[in-house]
Amino acid sequence: MGAEITEFARPRKAEHAAGIATRSVDRMVATHATQTLSAARILFGSIFLFDGILKWILFEQGTMQATIQSFGYATLSSNWVAVGAAVALGETFGGLALLLGLFQRPAAVGSSAIMFGIWGLSGFDGAYVQGTGWSFVGYTDPGGDLMLALVFLVLVFAPYAYGLASRFRLRERFPTNSVRDRVLRFLVC
Repeated sequence: MGAEITEFARPRKAEHAAGIATRSVDRMVATHATQTLSAARILFGSIFLFDGILKWILFEQGTMQATIQSFGYATLSSNWVAVGAAVALGETFGGLALLLGLFQRPAAVGSSAIMFGIWGLSGFDGAYVQGTGWSFVGYTDPGGDLMLALVFLVLVFAPYAYGLASRFRLRERFPTNSVRDRVLRFLVC
């Protein structure tokens, strides 16, 4: 009878060990995914912050008006200061927020909207020529603006680790499932 108990105990120990190994691998994969997405957030936040600073340099050099007018839309051209300032502010603060990891999701949503707007207004990166219609001559890819917009869209769903929001444990300050706390968790983290 003692041998029978030992035989039944062995498979359970193996199942238990396999369960521990699976949880360990899952935890390791989750940690690496969090680190990778945090690194992407920091990298693309830096790029966007740099791009925002370049927009302020365009204002300083006096070339922002020509840049906005190159889109070929009368509404944008007549309001070039407001449009340029909005894009410069959005890129600067969006990049800074992503770089620091604070207000990450709203910054990623706003940054994605800016890049989708620039991509759409620029004629889908050369695919649409205003007044003449679609032109695919030499058109090989959807362009960097679209790619950057999609990266920012992915960062909306990235974990909030390795940023100021996790450092100051801002997510834990809104523990309930109330609508207010859910919105605040989304905005802060």
